[in-house]
Amino acid sequence: MSSTGQVETVAQSVVTAPDFAQRLAARYRLAPDEPFRIAFHAGPGDAAGSFDHWMTGTHDPRVPIIAYSTQFFTLADRIGAEAHIITEPPHLPTHNHPGFHFTPIARDRARQGLGWHLEQARYARRVLAHLRRIRPHVVVMGTDFPFWAYGALPRESALIITMHNTFWPMGRRGTGAKARLKQALSGRGMRRLSAAVCTSPECARQLAALTGRAEALFVEMPQIPAARLPALRPRTRADKLLFLGRIEADKGIFDLLAAFSTLATQHPDITLTFAGTGTAAPALQEAIAAAPHAGRIRFAGQLPADGVLAALQAVDLLICPTRSSFNEGLALVVIEAAAAGVPSVVSSVVPAQDLVPGACAVFPADDTAALQSTLARLIDSPAAYSALAGLTAPARAQVLDRAHSWGSQLAQALLAPA
Repeated sequence: MSSTGQVETVAQSVVTAPDFAQRLAARYRLAPDEPFRIAFHAGPGDAAGSFDHWMTGTHDPRVPIIAYSTQFFTLADRIGAEAHIITEPPHLPTHNHPGFHFTPIARDRARQGLGWHLEQARYARRVLAHLRRIRPHVVVMGTDFPFWAYGALPRESALIITMHNTFWPMGRRGTGAKARLKQALSGRGMRRLSAAVCTSPECARQLAALTGRAEALFVEMPQIPAARLPALRPRTRADKLLFLGRIEADKGIFDLLAAFSTLATQHPDITLTFAGTGTAAPALQEAIAAAPHAGRIRFAGQLPADGVLAALQAVDLLICPTRSSFNEGLALVVIEAAAAGVPSVVSSVVPAQDLVPGACAVFPADDTAALQSTLARLIDSPAAYSALAGLTAPARAQVLDRAHSWGSQLAQALLAPA
């Protein structure tokens, strides 16, 4: 149930013009009664599970936002497409739909070194062979597919990239020989694209810089089902701090722990929670146990979707201290926090700041002292904290504006000229 008391359906997650189907048929020169064939490379997520929820008219409750796959199903169904979904998990949906065809293609993401590259090549060849068999009008492909393989896609298929990661840390484009070579190779592969849907303005800027084209690059705004938006509450002090995300060293978790340990001595009321999972979890738990204020630091582990919303409703300030060694594409949790009325402290390489301007206090990445001073300013000054929290208000409307959803932007990308 939405805030207006009306039931929101999955069909409302994508907005298209009334004549969209006709324009699509003209764009791809479809013959009368010819189905529009579209392939979606869904990646490692459980798209089959999301499909089963979609078939019952409900959003996938396992994720706090409207899943991209849910929006893809909605758009494909609206235009009567012949949709082919490539998944990595081996299972198929339990529900059937004549217009949707699922093909699991396994991918071993655990390999390292040369084995990783060989697995990438093997996986790409299998995906490409499948696409050549079905010969779709459009392929929607993520940036976790090898860039070199884009050029081997069926020649008659338009390529739309759905871009979730940056090529370099925001504002820190590499200039060395190795970095330039990598960028040149990536840009060469990306020139095959017809359009792109980007998860942040920074992703779009970098794609434009690599390909030399700024047209047909669309930026989406993550969308949250209206029923899942937590109730707003007054926030007057920054006492309860939260890190929510991957537990990895390059996400800045140890920088945050160091900054908090110093601040906690002067501020006996502040607490810190780490929530998430990752390879650095054991090291973080050891560091927390050895911290001088360990009793005020909690490691919550990975939270379910409902747990994420509950955590955001309970805290005062989200911290996203990503280091420059990590290519952050967005940092979705910053958007989720702002929609819940929670402001954030983010490093300068976190692109989410572009989508919720004013609702983030930004400090230079890799600078623990700057992180500490930024936190101290908000903890020491309730007025400064309240002002920052007040600037989160626009985000709540933005995450409910389905015209800016990923699926709505994909619809626009489908109409981009060849």
